[in-house]
Amino acid sequence: MHDVVDAVNTDRFKLNRLTPGPQLDSLVVDVHAGLTGSPRSLPPKYFYDETGSKLFDQICQTKEYYLTRAESALLRKYADDIIATVKPAAIVEYGSGTSEKTELLIQAANQHNDWVHYLPLDVCEEILIEAASRLIARYPWLSIDAWHGDFLHDMQRFENHHERSLYTFLGSSLGNFSNKQAIRFLRDVRETASEDDWFLLGVDMVKDAAVLNAAYNDSDGYTAAFNLNLLNVLNQSLDGDFNTDNFIHHAFFDTDKSRIEMQLRSTREQTITLREIDLEIKFDDGEHIVTEYSRKYTKESIQQLLISAGFSPHQVYTGDNNEFMLILSSCNKFK
Repeated sequence: MHDVVDAVNTDRFKLNRLTPGPQLDSLVVDVHAGLTGSPRSLPPKYFYDETGSKLFDQICQTKEYYLTRAESALLRKYADDIIATVKPAAIVEYGSGTSEKTELLIQAANQHNDWVHYLPLDVCEEILIEAASRLIARYPWLSIDAWHGDFLHDMQRFENHHERSLYTFLGSSLGNFSNKQAIRFLRDVRETASEDDWFLLGVDMVKDAAVLNAAYNDSDGYTAAFNLNLLNVLNQSLDGDFNTDNFIHHAFFDTDKSRIEMQLRSTREQTITLREIDLEIKFDDGEHIVTEYSRKYTKESIQQLLISAGFSPHQVYTGDNNEFMLILSSCNKFK
């Protein structure tokens, strides 16, 4: 991997690390706490190894998973308006993944500037490098400073020296957080940014439960494979012996809590060992691991959350069917 990094490290690309050295320690803490807690849980950020990231791209192509199409449609329609409002010298993206949707902002930025800097942050190094290689080849005026690591824990290590930036968090990933975690993340973003910067947030909207349940249980089985791949990540990282044939994917919309809950359910009594951390876990038949919450918002609830974190909501963009929202906020709370 380091040979690949060296090959793309040029005057237009730099790979930075939010966490110096191996990231095993945070994984160990998260997995040990999650699998010994009640209910058992695993953070969704570990979905996105190279295989998981590619499976998620396939999920986005399914007929049931409307989120990416709805958000992309909003970006195609409003990217120019967003860029014209912000006039950024740099675009920062948390949880950038393959950077496919961000290209719409990058393209719009080029209409207003001769060049722009792109600063993606992601937990998957392979995806950062692949996305950067594609973007640099496609846009000769673009420069990229990529940041690899866990931005939820190490945001203080992130550096952005550009005077006017558009910070982005797309894909409805905020919905994965508890309300407390969401406030903490948004406040961290606000403290990282300056008062001349802006923040673009994408979130999913409350809608019919049947639509939501279908989106997280696609008929092609990509979401199930994506969910089960999390066990492969643990096997590879922590020398585990999870057998994915002994777990099933389960996801449902919790109306009272306005969120999707995604689980991996054990189909038998079994004992799992993670040898790297000397952890043995006994599962009953039907016992589950919570792998993701995905909260859905109203216009009112998301704007109140942003205000409480120190942002000033400027414009809410929604489609005709109110499936998804983009919210552009100023980092100057007095605007």
